[in-house]
Parts: sequence; C-alpha cells; structure tokens
Amino acid sequence: MSTQVTPHLAIPAGHKRADADPAPIIVPMRRKHLREIRRIDRLVYPRPWSMALYLDELQRHGERVYRVACHADPAGRPGGVIGYGGFMIVAGEGHITSVAVHPECQGRGVGARLMLALHREARRIEGLEALTLEVRVSNDAAQRLYRWFGYAPVGSRTNYYRGGPGGKREDALVMWCHDIDSDEHGTRLDEIATSMGVE
Repeated sequence: MSTQVTPHLAIPAGHKRADADPAPIIVPMRRKHLREIRRIDRLVYPRPWSMALYLDELQRHGERVYRVACHADPAGRPGGVIGYGGFMIVAGEGHITSVAVHPECQGRGVGARLMLALHREARRIEGLEALTLEVRVSNDAAQRLYRWFGYAPVGSRTNYYRGGPGGKREDALVMWCHDIDSDEHGTRLDEIATSMGVE
C-alpha cells in the first residue's frame, strides 16, 4: 500500500500551537523524566504504567524508542515534561505504545510534535516499514492527528480500553501507517513539519 500525500497539509483542528506558546523541546526519554511522566499518566490514563514497566522499557535498547516533550526554559533548555510518546519494534513493524500530553497542554500541537519525532526516528531504523497503533473510538481529535500522519483504520478491538463513557469498556480503533520508509512519507513529514514551523 502506498502512502498518499496531500499537498499543503493543514494542521488538524486542536493541534495547532498557539503563537504565544514556545515550541516544546523533544528529547530522548531518560530515567530522570519518569516521575513527571507518571504524573501525566495518572491524569490521562485509567490504568497508568508502573515505574517498573517504564524502567524495563528503557532497558530495551534497539527495541524501543521513546521521546519526551519538555517546556523550554528561559535559556532555551528542556524544562518540565508536558508529554511523551514511544513505540516498540516487533518483527520489522513499529507499534506506538503511547502518546500522552498533560491536560493543560493539550490542543497546542505537543502531540503532533511527538508524532513527528517518532516518525522521523522510525524512518532511521533499517527495515522498519510500518507503524500501527490503537486509539479509543471516541477520541476524534487523536484520530484526526493520526490520519494527518497517514494512518488509516483497518479494524477494531472490542472492549479494549477501560474507563470508557459511564465507566464501561470502550472499543479501540486499530490504525496502520504503511510505507513509512518511502519518499512519499518523507514528503508528508516535511509538509507537516513546515505547517507547524518545525525544522
């Protein structure tokens, strides 16, 4: 399947960084970030990961890629953590495990910056041709973001998520982005970066 590139990709509603907000700084996830990451998790996930699970993930060099979005301090250095995301590599495919942004910083393009960083990292991994993820069927904003990056729905997982509307379980939409190693996908990422003012 070939990635379709849309000329002059527009930023999806809810993902544009406000002009007054300094751009977040994206850095590799380190152990020192985990306390703040877990605070974000407790705000956005019904069942956050444990510290032990994060520490295990950080030990899996070559099998995991995690990035953190930080506020820029007055000197332009990474400050507090406002979001993070990552993927695992299994049998030549990448599975995005999480993209989370602090509720106070959502809708400012932080998730888009993280997705851009993850896709750029994925393209550097030889033999990695596709990325997949699951997203709540009710999370329209996240689905718009993922479609912007070239993901398309291929199916669903029934009752995959806890903490849905009314405390019930919620289905997951399974989405795939193929041919991430192609020139077409590289062009898509360049256009996304340009639209966000990212180098």
